[in-house]
Amino acid sequence: MANADEIEVRRIGAADIHDLLRDRICLLEYQPGTMLRESELATEFNVSRTPIREALQRLSIEGLVEVRNGIGTFVTTLDAEDLREVYSLRVEMAQLFGRMQTREITQQDAAALERLLARSNSLMDSVDLNEHWRINHELHFAVSDIIQNKTFLAIWHNLYFRAARAWYDVSQDVWADAVRLLQAELTDLLTAARENDVDAVGSIKRNYIKYCWKRVEELADRKFA
Repeated sequence: MANADEIEVRRIGAADIHDLLRDRICLLEYQPGTMLRESELATEFNVSRTPIREALQRLSIEGLVEVRNGIGTFVTTLDAEDLREVYSLRVEMAQLFGRMQTREITQQDAAALERLLARSNSLMDSVDLNEHWRINHELHFAVSDIIQNKTFLAIWHNLYFRAARAWYDVSQDVWADAVRLLQAELTDLLTAARENDVDAVGSIKRNYIKYCWKRVEELADRKFA
């Protein structure tokens, strides 16, 4: 996960640009249908168009942008049926966690979840979409880090980013419920982490992906028609 402050101290590359653009799409800073202009991005990141083009090509493969020949590159729209397929596949993949090549869940992993749970408490006091996104984002990578199968991870990450922007959009309409689900998921995952139970981690992720999809589906026809 790229951090803009960190990459300022080193030369930015196509991978960094990809991660930053992906995060902006995920957080809806770039709304569906937004045109991403190579020249403007090259100026912003102070690079040639080559790394910009590489980053956009990767985002296109991941389904987050669409390259229209002779017109430009656009953030893909959110479609209810596509989201249904993405969430369904995420549910099935979560059930495979225990069958994947994994590493031991450490005390450091549990401590990271504890910190995220503590941070989530502030979300009840005010609607902070950026912090909600950051906590979910860090949670995704914390859980993903225990999986060692690179092919599985590539698909798992892609599906997360394709689904996440829909969830962040919907969470604004069901804020208290979204925060409650996040806190409950973190609590359950923390218990599983302390027991070093990868199967339980997968089952928990499966359940909460389904819970989130239920909320997205309820609003999908209106928001993503």
